[in-house]
Amino acid sequence: MTARAPTLPALDEGEPPTTLRALLGHLAPTPGRLGNTLLLLMQVTITLIVGEVFRLPEISVFVWIAFFLSGNDAASSLTLATLSGGMILLGTGLVILFLTFSLSEPALRLPIMFVLTLGAGFLSQAMTMGALANVLLFWIVYMATNADLLEQVGFSLDAFVGNTTSSAVSDAVFLPPEESLVHVLLWIGAIFVVALAILITVNLAFGRDPAVMLKGALAGRLRAVAAVLDCGGAPEDPSARRILELARDGVAGLRKLHDLAVKLHRDPQRQRMGLAMIRDVGRLVMVACAWTRLPAGTQGDRDLAEAAALVRLCADVVDMRRDARDALAAFEITALDRLGRMCKHDPARHPLALELVWTLKIIRSLLLRREVAAETVLPEILSQPRSLFKVDAFRNPTYYRASAKLGLSVTICYAIERFTDWPGIGTCVVTCFLVSLGTVGDSVHKMTLRVGGALTGAFFGIGSILWIMPFLTDLSDLLLLVLPVSFLAAWVKCGSERIAYAGVQMAFAFYLCVLQGYGPTLDMETGRNRVVGILVGNIVVYLVSTMIWPVSVESVARIHLVRAVQFLGKLVVYRPVGQDVRLIDPEQERLREGFSQAIAAVRQSVLNDTFESRHASTSRHPAAINARMVTEIQLLSIPIAIVSDDASAETEAVRCQVEALRVWFDRLGAWIGDGQGMEALWATLPPPPDLPHDAERQFWFRTLDQRIRTILGELLPEPDMEGRHATA
Repeated sequence: MTARAPTLPALDEGEPPTTLRALLGHLAPTPGRLGNTLLLLMQVTITLIVGEVFRLPEISVFVWIAFFLSGNDAASSLTLATLSGGMILLGTGLVILFLTFSLSEPALRLPIMFVLTLGAGFLSQAMTMGALANVLLFWIVYMATNADLLEQVGFSLDAFVGNTTSSAVSDAVFLPPEESLVHVLLWIGAIFVVALAILITVNLAFGRDPAVMLKGALAGRLRAVAAVLDCGGAPEDPSARRILELARDGVAGLRKLHDLAVKLHRDPQRQRMGLAMIRDVGRLVMVACAWTRLPAGTQGDRDLAEAAALVRLCADVVDMRRDARDALAAFEITALDRLGRMCKHDPARHPLALELVWTLKIIRSLLLRREVAAETVLPEILSQPRSLFKVDAFRNPTYYRASAKLGLSVTICYAIERFTDWPGIGTCVVTCFLVSLGTVGDSVHKMTLRVGGALTGAFFGIGSILWIMPFLTDLSDLLLLVLPVSFLAAWVKCGSERIAYAGVQMAFAFYLCVLQGYGPTLDMETGRNRVVGILVGNIVVYLVSTMIWPVSVESVARIHLVRAVQFLGKLVVYRPVGQDVRLIDPEQERLREGFSQAIAAVRQSVLNDTFESRHASTSRHPAAINARMVTEIQLLSIPIAIVSDDASAETEAVRCQVEALRVWFDRLGAWIGDGQGMEALWATLPPPPDLPHDAERQFWFRTLDQRIRTILGELLPEPDMEGRHATA
């Protein structure tokens, strides 16, 4: 008998993110987007004026640095400017040192460049801060390629003997090629220093504070919860759809804002407050979402309305509205206890009502009496040293394969550039470093953004040269030409991470076309060469990544989904032990946070699934764990929390049930991970226990069982159904 090959469930995002509707959604206005766009436009204006007035070399790069290193808030902009800019400056110094002993020795220089390329591919995957290592090594390799153009370098930098553009004199007139190359490298370092100074100054003065953005996001979630409570948790109300979207999004975005805010406001107490608010507001969203998914019953509209009023007061306090704090302090908190008493005979809603009341009391305490809440509900901030390398850095063969693929891609592109004697397409080498990501889907997504942005920028640039450039006479005219296209590129850059990189490429291609020298230009080769180089690099990287050790986004998402299922198994059996005066169990919170992070990682991983060809997939099953199914798995945490939280009422039947569920979740994780144990999934799923004296827990055990069977039924038909289909 031939052994059956493991059958894995397919993972699919669902609706393709490349549809026109999705694109228009990414381009739609969002809170703060216009402000970020205008801030970026201010930096472009300042750098352009400074560059033109003082005739800085490489002015197109100088103006573009703002796009390259700016984020959507002050903290991320300062972090990017400090780290990435620092890596580029360090890399420029190392290039000068490297070329001092290898400039005239290609037999030494080229092998070292190849080794550095391999290192960039490996470290970008194996290090915890691999992006910085990639930037450093990429910059060294790319700048070292200038040695191949040594005789031409001296003509790329001008000195001036007068006040007009016609008085420019190239370095090659009075400097030997070697000194001209050093001169160029030093000027590149100088323009980065000036650009970073402008970027940091503008963001410190006008950048958005991520702490303010976090408060706005928290207040928005609280008001969404209040809207659900106002309608009595009716599932047909539009607020129910909104709360489901917030529950699906989780708290990953809030945590990102919090981590950025900590970099600007280094206050440990404030940091703990932020983490506690994120935790409790996220829990409130999940409770409201669970309420909308219950069958019809006693809703308790009046008491839900009182709870909604309290939630709105909390939102007003978070927004720092006048008199909101006093109104929150005067709110009769005992009114909420009626909700728990009224729902006492409703086994579906009573646990949710208690959790709602409990969470609202904690949030109120956090907002009013921080010093009291500090000893009971604020999480501990443990300072753990961050490892330089990932745990499996030197054991995972994927990292070595990524290094080899990057080295091969760069070698092919470098050979094409040299054999065709076409230095203008040097962007093909740059493209290899920038689009060679961990998976095929991620790489193709970035290729698409890079080509789309470059083509759009080159189109505007060449069009400007043909129809507008002949009419320009001074700097104000140049600003009128540059700012509209810069606004469009900045709008794209300040959008979601799904399209931001296209704005960066659009700006760079446009600036390379129109910012050549210090006067009008008719040279259209620069834009053309850049697009050709990007296309060559994309083709090479795509062929290498799909033909040699292809890594699918599905395989990465599968790893995170296995982790999420394993966390569910741990949560279902976890029992608080040795509780002290703290109202929050740190270990349980760690498990819940781990589950939330794993689900967020699944969603992030499968975003680019539609960019992959099907041959990159490792699954052989028609059923797909798409975005909706991930949401269903995520929402299992609600009944699991209810059936496992109360250890005082635990019986032998409950202990056996949760242990059987833990084992079953491990089996589910094994099937998702490697396809093993598929046949036993239906047979080993434990039926809900009979708990005649615990109606609430019995209801939620049955609810958990129904939802698991619904998920499993879509992924894997029951064996008897499969047999009937085969007979038919």
